[in-house]
Amino acid sequence: MTEHSKSDFTILISRCIDGDATAWDELVNLITPSILMTCRQMRLSQEESLDIFGQVCYILLQNLEKLKSPEKILSYVSTTTRREVLRGIRRTKLFDKIEEETSKQISVTEFSRPDEEFDKLSELEILMSAMTKLPEKEYKLLWHLFLDENEPSYDEISEKIGIPVASIGPTRSRALVKLKKIMKRKQYKF
Repeated sequence: MTEHSKSDFTILISRCIDGDATAWDELVNLITPSILMTCRQMRLSQEESLDIFGQVCYILLQNLEKLKSPEKILSYVSTTTRREVLRGIRRTKLFDKIEEETSKQISVTEFSRPDEEFDKLSELEILMSAMTKLPEKEYKLLWHLFLDENEPSYDEISEKIGIPVASIGPTRSRALVKLKKIMKRKQYKF
């Protein structure tokens, strides 16, 4: 389906609700560019984008019957994608670990105006960009500690990134110090 009328979306979603696997595949193909474009705009890595993609598809599948305006499916998917990215970041404990001043400057709140939302998203992009400058193990550690929705235990984190459980705390502290230095060196302003 390339061009879609309102009735096309309604029919497609109705077929998905009825369990038509072909319709679901068609719907996923239709929404994939919207999800990936939103992830790219929010500067997520390919791996992070695929995680968000899976989560958004799952949420959509769970809520198909509740959609009031099937013709607005692309807007729904785009909004859901942004919310999932921000929800993951909002949930993090990372903001509690960065100096209080910086934490206040980058904390996420509900947005009431588009320009405020843009500014907050830009700040979050800066933080994520700075995190990617960390050595891989430190980046992965911070990711699993503060951003991983599965909230793995120290034992699971130790196994995933190959460091002893006893090293997680000290490595986290060093990584946060490095993150602060990276942000100062790059003169990121909030």
